[in-house]
Amino acid sequence: MGCTAQRRLSLAGWLGLPLLFIGMVAGLNGALFLVSAAPVELGSPLFGAAAALAVATSGEVRWHAPWQRHWVRWPWAATLLVGGLFLDGALVPALPATAAGVLATSVLIAGLHRAQRREQQCAEDDDHLVVGT
Repeated sequence: MGCTAQRRLSLAGWLGLPLLFIGMVAGLNGALFLVSAAPVELGSPLFGAAAALAVATSGEVRWHAPWQRHWVRWPWAATLLVGGLFLDGALVPALPATAAGVLATSVLIAGLHRAQRREQQCAEDDDHLVVGT
């Protein structure tokens, strides 16, 4: 039972997921523009996709309290959308955008590796329970 709950996203992980997405997309664009030294332009569709990611994954969050499901989920998605409107057209130099992408990708890979280890541990624990009974 404890392992099932651990498979869900933490609140902090869920809040960071759209930001990692934005960083990875900006980083990919930055890597493509490094040769020409052209800046990366942030667009509101990128933030819209991040907001959609937040809403789509909100069902997988371990909410600390029932009220958070509505009072954190929707304001966070709205914040991403409004942020996208304000940052639409903002230019980021290619090198910092690429560095942000490398950092975001590294954080995502580390999080996925940690989740995979946790899932393997749960499977091993389940195997021990079955053998022990």
